[in-house]
Amino acid sequence: MKLLVVGSCTGEKDIRDCPYRLTEADFDDAAVLRRRESELAKWALPAARLYTGWQHRYMMNGIDALRSTLVSLSCSVKIISAGYGLVDERQFIIPYEVTFQGQSSKRIRERAERLGIPKAVRAAIQGYECVMFLLGNEYLLSISLPLSSTPNQRFVFFTSKTRLPFDPSSTVVPAGRAETRFGAGIVALKGKMFEHFAIGLCRRPETWNSVCSDETPSTVLKLIETGQRESWTARTT
Repeated sequence: MKLLVVGSCTGEKDIRDCPYRLTEADFDDAAVLRRRESELAKWALPAARLYTGWQHRYMMNGIDALRSTLVSLSCSVKIISAGYGLVDERQFIIPYEVTFQGQSSKRIRERAERLGIPKAVRAAIQGYECVMFLLGNEYLLSISLPLSSTPNQRFVFFTSKTRLPFDPSSTVVPAGRAETRFGAGIVALKGKMFEHFAIGLCRRPETWNSVCSDETPSTVLKLIETGQRESWTARTT
């Protein structure tokens, strides 16, 4: 059982008393970036800890639940950063202020190519039975869809844009206004849905094969609903 979760950076970060946050100009000059990173090394944190936005926090809650409960599941996390490119959750990075949100499609694609995001994502997904993408519209653009799956590999996209050029073997789980019933607003929704999914899978690990084979969102949505009920029960008892 091998799962990769691909999330996105958030504007909220644990910057503590960091005197400077990296900008796009810093990332665009390798020499400047090395100098800045050296100067600010004491403020570097693993990506898993740096981001504090609610989508990321909910996502990591789900990851923690899976790791603590399902010993048979190998679970990895990658994060798409508009500054650093594709980063591993354990990679130490400096606080920065760069985002794809609000950028034109052309600019997003050009910057993503400079950062090597499409190539890095295609390398990262190799060897996983299931890859779940918790990406907003701009961050989906950055990975240059479609992605091609290998035999016996399932891509699961949480998105409100259900008509993007997804690989035919992808499962598209709606994550729009109607799904805010799962307990989060649009901005944090994908993370909350994944958190519920993870709790549901912890309760029903026998559904893993269905998660990996179901072309419809049915299995994932049922596990989200299970996880939401479990969370509600835990809060009220």
